Amino acid sequence: MKLATRLFIFSSIFLVLLPWFGFHFIGKIEQSLLQGQEEAQSMVASAIATALKGYTSFFDVDKNAHYVYPIKQNISVDGYDGDDEDWYRLRQQFTSYGNASLSLLLVDDEKYLYAYLKVKDKNIVYRNPRYIPLDSSDHIRLEYLDRDNKHRRLVLLTEGQGNVSVYEVTKDWKIWKNGQHINAVNAVWRETASGYDVELKLPRKWLEPNHRLSLSIVDVFGENERNPDTIVSTNRSVNNALNPLLFQSQEISSVIKNLSEFDSRICVIDKYRRIRAVIGGQQLSSSFCQSKDKVSEKWTNNVLAGIGQVTGIEEDDETLIVASHPVSDGDEIIGAVLVGNNSRHILSRHRDTLVDIILATLALFFLVIIGLFIFSTWLAFRINRLKNQTASLIDESGRFIRHIDLTDVENKDEIGELARSFSSLLDKLNSYATFLETVPRMLRHEILNPVNTISMSLQNLQKQDLTQHQGDSSELTPGISAACNAIGQLQLIVSSLTEAASIDEALRHDDIDSFDIAALLTEYVYNSQLKHEDSILRYHGDHSGVYVRGNDLRIVQLLDKLKDNAIDFALPESEISFQLDMNHAGQVIIRVKNTGETIPQQRLDVLFQGMISHRSVKTETPHLGIGLYVAYKIAQFHHGQLQITNQRDKQGVEVVLVLPRVDR
Repeated sequence: MKLATRLFIFSSIFLVLLPWFGFHFIGKIEQSLLQGQEEAQSMVASAIATALKGYTSFFDVDKNAHYVYPIKQNISVDGYDGDDEDWYRLRQQFTSYGNASLSLLLVDDEKYLYAYLKVKDKNIVYRNPRYIPLDSSDHIRLEYLDRDNKHRRLVLLTEGQGNVSVYEVTKDWKIWKNGQHINAVNAVWRETASGYDVELKLPRKWLEPNHRLSLSIVDVFGENERNPDTIVSTNRSVNNALNPLLFQSQEISSVIKNLSEFDSRICVIDKYRRIRAVIGGQQLSSSFCQSKDKVSEKWTNNVLAGIGQVTGIEEDDETLIVASHPVSDGDEIIGAVLVGNNSRHILSRHRDTLVDIILATLALFFLVIIGLFIFSTWLAFRINRLKNQTASLIDESGRFIRHIDLTDVENKDEIGELARSFSSLLDKLNSYATFLETVPRMLRHEILNPVNTISMSLQNLQKQDLTQHQGDSSELTPGISAACNAIGQLQLIVSSLTEAASIDEALRHDDIDSFDIAALLTEYVYNSQLKHEDSILRYHGDHSGVYVRGNDLRIVQLLDKLKDNAIDFALPESEISFQLDMNHAGQVIIRVKNTGETIPQQRLDVLFQGMISHRSVKTETPHLGIGLYVAYKIAQFHHGQLQITNQRDKQGVEVVLVLPRVDR
C-alpha cells in the first residue's frame, strides 16, 4: 500500500468517528422526541374519545350497511372506472353479489351519490320500443326511501351503449308513473368482455334522512319472450328492508375538527372497524385509515377490546405511530379513536436544525479529507519524483549518465534531508564508478610495460637456451616455456578488461551504415569453417537481400564471441548451426545453436553482466565472462536483443540475436 493511501486511510478512521458520535447522539434525541409524541397522541385520542361520549347515537348502525366512500372531487359519469382518480383508487373495494354476477361500489361528495355496477351477462337484451313493459329488457332497479318514508322506484334501461333512460315506475316495476325521463339521475351503460358496466349518480338529498337504498339487476330471457329470468339484488335482509347506507359522519367530524392537528390524522371507527370520520394528516403517505371502509386489525385488536395502546410499525422506511383509545357507551365499546403520525412529520422540524449541523460537520469532514488527500498526494509526488530522478541518473548497465541534481535538496523538511543524503551518496558512488572505469586503462599501461620487459627477457633466455642446445626446441627449459605462456595469458586478460571497459566509448565512435546481414553471415560461417577445421559449422538461411543498420565489423565481433562459446561448449563432431530467419514484425532473427552441456537457469539470468563464466573445465586460454558482456553491449548499440536459452530438447544451448530489419 502506498504512503499516500496509508496516510489517507489512517487519518480517515479517526475523522469518521466524529460524525458517528454525532449520529449516535442524534439517534438518542429522536428516540426521546418519538416517546414524547407517543404520549401526546395518546392524550389527544383520550380527549376525543371522551368528547364523543355524547354522540353515541351516531355509532348505532347496521352491520350489513353499504359503506359509501367519500371522494374529493366530482366524478365524470362515462362508464369508465379507470378515467377518474377516485374510481381507480377504490378499484379493490367493490362488493360482490349473486356469485359475483353483480359488483357494486358507492362513493359520494357533498351533492351526489355515485354508484358503479359491474354486471356479468353473456347475452345482453336491450330495450325494444315495440315492447311496452319496462321489464322486457335487461335493466337495473333502484329503490330508496324519501323524506316521507315512501318507497321510490326507478328503472334504468337502454336501447344500446351510451346514456341510460331513467323512469319512475309502479310497484310491479312494469309501467312508468308519468312517462317522463328523470333528468336528475345521470347514467351511462358500457359493454365489457364479460357483460356491461353502468355508472350513475343521483342527488344525495333524495336519500335524506333515512339513507336507505337498494339496487338490483334484472336479466330477461330470450330475444322474443323477454321475461325476467334472474334478479340479483343488494338486499340481503330477511324482511326485504332496503339496505342502510353508511356515510362518514359530518357530526363526528365537526366534534373532532377543533381537536385535530395539522400533521396528525385522527380517525374514528365503529365497533365493526368501519371508518366514521377522518380529519387531518393530509401529508401522510401511509395507507392508515385511508381509502378503505375498515381499518386494519393490527391497529384495532386491543382497542376494541377496551385497551388503549400505542403501536409503531415500519412503513416505507418510516415509523408510523398510532395511538388508540376506545369510545364506550356505558360498559359497551361502540368504537375507537385512532391518532396517527409518522416519524418524518414528527421529527421534521427537529431534523431541519440537525440537517444544518450535519451539513456543517460533513463540510468540515470533507474539507479535512480533501486537505489530507492533497497533502498525501503532494507528499507521494515528491517521493516519486525523488525516486524517478535518482533512477534516471544511472543507465541499465549501472553507469552514471548525467550530473546529479535532485530537486528537493533545497527543502528543509524530511524529504529534503533524504534528497541531500541521496545526493551525497550518489556523488560518492559516481566518483568511485569513475575511478573503476579508469582502472583498466591504467592497468593496461602500467602492467604491459613490465610484462613486455619480462617477455623480452624471456625471449632472450629462450634464444640463449636454443643456442646451447644447438637449436633443439625440445630441450628448452620448462620454466621458460611456462613463463612465456603465463605472460601471454596475462596480456590476454589485460586486453579483455580494456575492451570491456572501453566498449561503450568505442561504440559511440563507430560508423553506422546499412549492410547485407545475410551475405555477411554466409561469408563469416565459410571463413570460420576454414579457420576451425576440427569443428562443423553450418549456415541455414538466405544468402543475400536481408539488410540491417549498424556496423558490420561490430556484428562480426559479436558473432566471434558467440562462435567461440559455441565451439568451446559443443560436443566433439557435433554441428554448430547459424540460422537466419525473419518474423512478421519485420525483425531479423539470428540463431546460433550447439549440441552440448546446458546452462542452469540461475546462471542464464546473469550471463550478460560480465566477469561470469560457465566453464567447468579450465583451459589454457583465460575466460572471464567478458565476451558475452561485450556481445550484449554490441546488440544494444544496434537496437537489438540478445538472449541465451537451453534448447527445448535439453540437448544444447541456443543464442538468439534479434535485429531490426531496414530497406536497402
